[in-house]
Amino acid sequence: MPDTSAAAGRANDAALQRLYAVRPQWQGVRSARDAVGLPDRTLLHAGPPFADPRAPSAPVLSSAVLCCLYEGWADTEAEAEALIASGAVTLASAQSFDVVTPLAAVISPRTALVEVADAGNPANRAWSLLGSGAGPQIRFGSRDPAVLARLGWRDDVLAPALAATLARCPVDLIPLARHGVDGGDDLHARTASATAALIRHLAPRVHDEEVMAVLARTPLFFLTLWMAACHTMTAAAAHGAAPEATLVVALAGNGSEVGVRLAGRASRWFTTRADAPDGPRLDAACTVAAAPMTGDSGVIDAAGFGAQALALAPEPAAAFSAWLPPRWQESQARLYAGRHPAFADLHCGLDAARVAAGQAAPLAAIAMIGADGRTGLLGRGLFTAPAALFASALPGAAAQHGA
Repeated sequence: MPDTSAAAGRANDAALQRLYAVRPQWQGVRSARDAVGLPDRTLLHAGPPFADPRAPSAPVLSSAVLCCLYEGWADTEAEAEALIASGAVTLASAQSFDVVTPLAAVISPRTALVEVADAGNPANRAWSLLGSGAGPQIRFGSRDPAVLARLGWRDDVLAPALAATLARCPVDLIPLARHGVDGGDDLHARTASATAALIRHLAPRVHDEEVMAVLARTPLFFLTLWMAACHTMTAAAAHGAAPEATLVVALAGNGSEVGVRLAGRASRWFTTRADAPDGPRLDAACTVAAAPMTGDSGVIDAAGFGAQALALAPEPAAAFSAWLPPRWQESQARLYAGRHPAFADLHCGLDAARVAAGQAAPLAAIAMIGADGRTGLLGRGLFTAPAALFASALPGAAAQHGA
C-alpha cells in the first residue's frame, strides 16, 4: 500500500524538510489586481472550484454580490446575481492564484491582500485577505450593506498605511506565531496573543492612530497572515515533490464540497460533499443551519495548528470541549508526519496515508456561518474531515474524485 511504502516515506521526509526551511515574512499589502493580475469581472473564492461557478453556495454568492456592488459592476443585488448566474462575472478558486481566503470571503480586483513570502526563496509567496477590523465582515457570507463601507476603509486607509510600513520593515511571522502559541493561541480559532505581539511590533512604525485602534480591536487580525504563511510552507512541501508524497497541502471547502490536495499531485483537487462544522454558537437560540465547510483556513490545521494545537490553547479548547472526540489528542497526533523545529511541542504535516490507514478523521477549527447566506457568523466550529476523502486522494486509490 502507498501509505507504508519506503518511497512514500522518503518523499514525505523530503517534503517536510522543505516545509521546515520556509521563513514566512509579511512583505506587503497589494490589491488583488496588482498582486496576482486578477482580471476585471473575476472573483476568487475559497476551496476547490465549483462544479458550476454560476451557482455558488449561498454564503459565497452573498459575498460575491457585495463584491459586484463594491466594484461598481452592478447597482443592485438583483443585477449582481444576474451577472454571476450568466457567467459575465467569473468565480474561480483562489488557490489557483496562490491566494487563500477565509470562510466565504470573496476577493475582487480592488481587494487589499496581505503578501507573505519565504525570506529564503522570494519566488514562493502567497496572499490572503487583509483584515478590516471588528464588526460586519465579507468573510461571514451575509449581505450586510455595512460591509461595503468597511471594504472601502480597508482598501483606501488601512492598506496604504500598512503598505508604507512594510516597505521599510517586513515582518517575520514565525516568531510572532511562536509567541502566540506560548500565549494560548491555536493560531486559528484564537490568534489574540500573536496579534498583540504584531501590534507591539508595528506600533513604533505606524503613526495613524485610527489604524492602530482598529488593529487593537481585531484579535483575529493575525489569522489571514498565518493562512498565507501556512500556504507558503505547504507550497514548499509540494515543490518538486515525488508523486508518492502524501502530505496534505490544502484542506478547504467552498460551501458545497470539501477538497484536499496532496504534495505529490498538488495541482489536483480531490473532493467530496462537505458537511457543516459544529460548535458553540454566539446565540444558543439561533436555529439557522450552519453552512457546509467553507474557507481555505484548513491549511492551518493541515500544517499542524488550529485544532491540532488546542492542547496548548486553554480558552478555545474549553469552548470546544463538548465537541472534541474522546482521546482526540492521541488519535490526531498519529495523523501527522513530523514536528516543525520552531514548534517542537506540536505535530506537523498532515499525512493522507496515515488518515486512510488509521480511519481517523482529522479535525479543523473553522467558524460557523449561516447556510442561508444572510445570517452571517453563527459561532466557532470544529470540522471533521472524512477519512474516505484522504483515502481517495492517495496514489493508486481505486476511487478517484476531483479535477
